[in-house]
Amino acid sequence: MIIFIGGIHGVGKTYLGAPAAQSFGLRHATASQLIREERGLQSWGADKRVEGIDENQAALIAATRRVRSEGEKLLLDGHFVLRGTNGEINEIEPSVFQDLQIGAVLLLHADVDVVFERLQARGDTSWTESELRLLAEKEEAHARRVVGELGISFTYLSNPNSTEFGAALAKILGA
Repeated sequence: MIIFIGGIHGVGKTYLGAPAAQSFGLRHATASQLIREERGLQSWGADKRVEGIDENQAALIAATRRVRSEGEKLLLDGHFVLRGTNGEINEIEPSVFQDLQIGAVLLLHADVDVVFERLQARGDTSWTESELRLLAEKEEAHARRVVGELGISFTYLSNPNSTEFGAALAKILGA
């Protein structure tokens, strides 16, 4: 089973997902990590502008097939939309999520001013708050569209703490 944690950069996907995965005996990985492992290279910079989106998604699908073939349950964090090389917002095709065989989606939301501060603290000064707000709106809208089209279980969490995240994950796992 693959549980997908969606949300914009800095929303807390890895911060909440990695320890929760360990608690539930799941493997945790970021989409970026699996893409790098599969392709042997990184096609995005510190500003999160992505080149080769289609090639990256193909690599992600191949990597998740490998994980599934090893019998692991995966808590995968990634995005429904990405920032392109020119700053444009690109939606990930629903077929990618179908090919990933996502069993459930946890979509995280955090207040834009909080995300902005987190990204600034990471040294990513390439965003304005209005750009982040638009990205978050597009992320949520596209996530809802994808899960609706594909009939994937969906949980939306706004500003969750680790206890709330863990409870949502436990519910998905039936634990």
